[in-house]
Amino acid sequence: MLKRIARICFHTILIGTLLGAALSYDYKLTQEAKRAKAARDAGVKTEKETFLNSCTNTNDEGPIQMVGLDGRSSKEVKKVASNGSLAMYYDESKGMVYLESPATGKRWYTYPENQEGIASHQKPIVENPVTLRYTQGTSASPTYPYKEAGTLTPALIDGGVRVNYKLISLGISFAMEYKLTPDGFEVNVPFDSIVEENKCKVVSVEPLPYFGSGHPSENGFVFYPDGAGALMEFKKEHLEYYDQFYQSIYGGDEAFDSQTKSVVTKNPKEDIYSDPQERVALPVFGIKRGDQGFVGIVTEGEHDANIIAAPSGYQNVDIYRSSVEFTYRSSDSIFIGDSGEVPFFQGAMLEGERKVRYVLLEGDKSGYVGMAQAYRDHLMKDRGVKPVRQEQLPLRLHLVGGVVRDEIIGSTYIGMTTFAQAKETIDRFAAQGVNRLELVLEGWSDGGVYGKQPQHFPVAGKLGGDAGLTSLIEYAKSKQIPVYLDANYVKPFAPKGDYRASQDAIYGMKREVLTFYDPHPATLQVKRGTSYHMLNPGVAVNDYLKPELARYAELDVSGLRLNYMGEKLYSDLRVSSPLYRKQTIALWQEAMELTRKQLGSVAVTGGNAYTFGFADRIDGAPADSSHYTYEDATVPFYQIALHGLIPYSSEAGNLREDPKKSFLRMVEYGAVPKYQLTHENSSKLKRTPMDGLFSSEADTWLEPAAEEYRKAAEALNKVVDATITGHERVMQDVYRTTYSNGVTIVVNYGQLSRTVNGVTVSPGGFSVVQGGSGR
Repeated sequence: MLKRIARICFHTILIGTLLGAALSYDYKLTQEAKRAKAARDAGVKTEKETFLNSCTNTNDEGPIQMVGLDGRSSKEVKKVASNGSLAMYYDESKGMVYLESPATGKRWYTYPENQEGIASHQKPIVENPVTLRYTQGTSASPTYPYKEAGTLTPALIDGGVRVNYKLISLGISFAMEYKLTPDGFEVNVPFDSIVEENKCKVVSVEPLPYFGSGHPSENGFVFYPDGAGALMEFKKEHLEYYDQFYQSIYGGDEAFDSQTKSVVTKNPKEDIYSDPQERVALPVFGIKRGDQGFVGIVTEGEHDANIIAAPSGYQNVDIYRSSVEFTYRSSDSIFIGDSGEVPFFQGAMLEGERKVRYVLLEGDKSGYVGMAQAYRDHLMKDRGVKPVRQEQLPLRLHLVGGVVRDEIIGSTYIGMTTFAQAKETIDRFAAQGVNRLELVLEGWSDGGVYGKQPQHFPVAGKLGGDAGLTSLIEYAKSKQIPVYLDANYVKPFAPKGDYRASQDAIYGMKREVLTFYDPHPATLQVKRGTSYHMLNPGVAVNDYLKPELARYAELDVSGLRLNYMGEKLYSDLRVSSPLYRKQTIALWQEAMELTRKQLGSVAVTGGNAYTFGFADRIDGAPADSSHYTYEDATVPFYQIALHGLIPYSSEAGNLREDPKKSFLRMVEYGAVPKYQLTHENSSKLKRTPMDGLFSSEADTWLEPAAEEYRKAAEALNKVVDATITGHERVMQDVYRTTYSNGVTIVVNYGQLSRTVNGVTVSPGGFSVVQGGSGR
């Protein structure tokens, strides 16, 4: 009985504490709210007294009152900005803007231009400039300004117009600013404009959800950054779609179970992880309608944002659309005793500006190639990303040193490639005519691939120790081969005692250290075996990376491959000093800058956009899409934007599911060939965390890898530093990539020979045309 009473008391206290934290919002009243309080105290009724102490979504006082630019109820269309190439107009009757090109007369509307088939009750939804999600501490509810009681007040600003929303039915106010740019316009949601006056709290804001949207009868597509890139083509006849593309930019946050798992249960070991899917590595989206289109580039706040792409028919709205949703409060699901699942929102808003820039496109620049080129221009002009020059196509050779296998009692070190054997492998590739290598050493430290990270020293004595590694580096450099050491400061797999989990690892919303497991590929539940933590990014950089940089410099390595930093972006929700994704980006970028400054070069895995300009090479760049049912095509948007700017590779050649198709895609996408090999047979990796490296013995793969490199170099050496200016499917299974120096590469995935512009391409092969006529 005493135990039961103690348990009930504990759960009561815990529920109170957690719910108090979930609703621990900052109730700073605005001057207007203070005046309202004073009026109530004096017994005077105010306009919104009934709303201040509740969070309701009523229409009793609605709809929203529209105010014109002159301060009156005007319903005119007025030009609010012009820069010679574009003009911006504000429609006072809708509270929305549209853009016009004076030279061509084309217009870009912030609502669907063709509304055929849209029901009358849907028109307020599709003709709405912003979607807002809010909460009272329970699940989030969506709404839009025209549905609420309040006022919409525009005001001219330099280069555009600002629209102020005061939703008195929710006690929420915010603003959206529209400003012309040389090639389009920018939308800003000023953080200081967001005011919360009662229990309604902002969860997210989605600006211009229907900008440039398309009708099924039109010719066009939606582009969204699913992996390398994907298209959703407009079409009248299609399947019934019950879902849309809705993914976090840079992937889900590991600090929140609900962002990385599809089902969260009371027992974490019974959670169901999300299906395998590609990551959103770029903060972009776009739509093409006829001969005009746009690309949206999220320039601020992308670390806490989602890309949305909805097919026609989703939620019974026959419109194709794409947009960005900015998150101000993340949420998670927690379980308290027998109380069931409790929704749990962050208390304070995630601070910072939220901006999205729309680049308007016409003619042959309105397709996905033009969109990618516009994004590339943004990277170079606005982000200052400078090209990493290559003289010749390299072969990226990853050699695995060692790994530890846990036994029933103790463990066994499995040596796979010594430093002396690595030298031999270099010589054997040279004998095959591969004279341009980039070497990455994995598992080079004591304890192997998953050893004592985040500590990486000492060097594994069983592989040759400091002397052996130094000799290998000197030997490789004498042959102009750069050597990168693989380093993991993100996901430590070290046994207890090699780092301080309670101080170094991240915490979740339940205020406890988070432990992670890889999912089983079949069940998508916890895979028994290796567990790991995620390091607090500040600890990772300041306590572990910085102290080791001097040791790397002593070895005279060419650089580090900072594993996971280019693909993992997460928060740490510890109560004493929380850290959010925006801060994590700054720390990862600091790590890359320090590494480059100290050692000369830095590589990353994954290649999220925040690494651009900081990394000198990318491993594991996205090369496919998730192939959702509403997707019609995979396109190399990522590669078009980056080729000639930052060298990238994708999967290792010895680990491909479909070797021929993957090789052709590598050539089509202009990627650097890569192999992950060992001196010993991969059978020795059974019952180790490296058992996914199922075929890696250098004796088996040396000649195939060298042959593949020679074939790839035949095409890609000609375009190693060129930019991609064209990409298209010229016929079934045949694709053409065109480069800035006039070289055209045509690949044929089919089983029959194909002729393109007089050039015959064999089945499963490719052709290179110098100065070709590809578009």
